[in-house]
Amino acid sequence: MKLAGKLVITGLAIGGVLGTLSVVNRMTETMAGEIDTVLTGEERRYPWKYGDMFYEVKGDRDAKPLVLLHGFGPGASSFEWRKNIDALSTQFRVFAVDLLGFGLSDRPAIDYNSQVFTDLIGDFMREVIGKPAVVAAHGMACAFVIADAYRHPRYYDRLVLVAPPPFILRENTAGPLSGVVKFALRLPIIGQSIYNVLASRTAMRGYYDRQGYHNPGLITDELVEYVYTSAHQPGSRYAMGSFLSNALAVDVNEATARLQMPVVVVTGRESMFSPAEVSDAFKRVNAGIDVRSLEKSSYQLQDERAMEFNSLIGELAGSKVTQ
Repeated sequence: MKLAGKLVITGLAIGGVLGTLSVVNRMTETMAGEIDTVLTGEERRYPWKYGDMFYEVKGDRDAKPLVLLHGFGPGASSFEWRKNIDALSTQFRVFAVDLLGFGLSDRPAIDYNSQVFTDLIGDFMREVIGKPAVVAAHGMACAFVIADAYRHPRYYDRLVLVAPPPFILRENTAGPLSGVVKFALRLPIIGQSIYNVLASRTAMRGYYDRQGYHNPGLITDELVEYVYTSAHQPGSRYAMGSFLSNALAVDVNEATARLQMPVVVVTGRESMFSPAEVSDAFKRVNAGIDVRSLEKSSYQLQDERAMEFNSLIGELAGSKVTQ
């Protein structure tokens, strides 16, 4: 009887904790509110096999297509191109995408992996763009673009890799601990609670201060609030669980070496990975890659040095961008 009583008490305590966490999770999601785009363009959705992908289009229909793919992180979305799309659309037909699991796109509870994002980008390039385009990818998205550009070079006129992490050029498999992290984050109540801590306003501000920006003055309350809201839309933890657990790891060393189109790597001089480190890593694999660096900038260099970045994109594609 004593044992049974203890089990009942323990069960009630656990149930109470889970119930409290569930309420807190719902309140966090509700109080975050709904996300809306701040980009100025025509809003569209691409229906894909696992869900709809949101994107915006701006610029002359006959202009060269330019596809902008955001990096990965809590609250990531096409919002990061807000200082670029207007200027670039004066010379390009710009497509700013929210990858599946982020931004205004659907966030299905699927097993996100590198193949999912490679296929998503590839299908979008073929079914929506349909012709050679300049593609600017940020951070981890660079790996998925490289993988598809190697397989289907006809749809890629030029690649612009923005702050690409050098580790995508070597084998980087997920270990046992990574599997535990991914499993934990996918749990209905506990996983959501862990994710809420990782995606808190304080955590996001700290991340941007450590790795995102060289200039802390650009980490405004408006920026943090938008990213926080984006990170707390229903289903956000699934894609981020794969990212944080290293389940998106992919080795594109061979694909990078065999790319047939011009490739430009753009990095910030104050980034986590130094320009020299990035240059050495990519040129060792493909000596034809052009490496550029922008001063006084870190990972979010297209935001910190927007005018220089926009001019660089225009220069690389043979167009003059009006700021």
